[in-house]
Amino acid sequence: MVTALDVARLFLNWSYKNGDLITNLRIQKLLYYAQAWYLVNYNRRLFNDPIEAWDLGPVIRSVYKKYKKYGGEPIPYKTNNKEETVFQPHQIHFLGEYFKIYSNLSATALVSLSHSETPWKNAHKRGKNSEINTQEMKAFYANQYKEKYG
Repeated sequence: MVTALDVARLFLNWSYKNGDLITNLRIQKLLYYAQAWYLVNYNRRLFNDPIEAWDLGPVIRSVYKKYKKYGGEPIPYKTNNKEETVFQPHQIHFLGEYFKIYSNLSATALVSLSHSETPWKNAHKRGKNSEINTQEMKAFYANQYKEKYG
């Protein structure tokens, strides 16, 4: 299984290739939604790292620690051209399709979106930095998909 940091590196690589810059805040939300939609589509986790409900939305602590030194500035990234090698082909396909949609959203938009949704709200109510339940994520986003697409 890949780690959240593997996915973060892949997203950073793709962003830089597209001339986009990503902050730690934005990468956190992109990882959260990648996990959510992977759960819906494949009925299993993309990565095992826990996702916590912080004040500014979902956060994967291991990725946060890796990039926190950049604060609110874009994370500098230099590709090793091997980011995709840790993924299975279906994961690259899924993440590529997902990234086309969600990478267009700003950090602020992603924070607002996560704050309006039940999985983050429920975990945040339980206490600062509480883990967001992946089964709740799967149920919530599967229901959103069903409501939108039938």
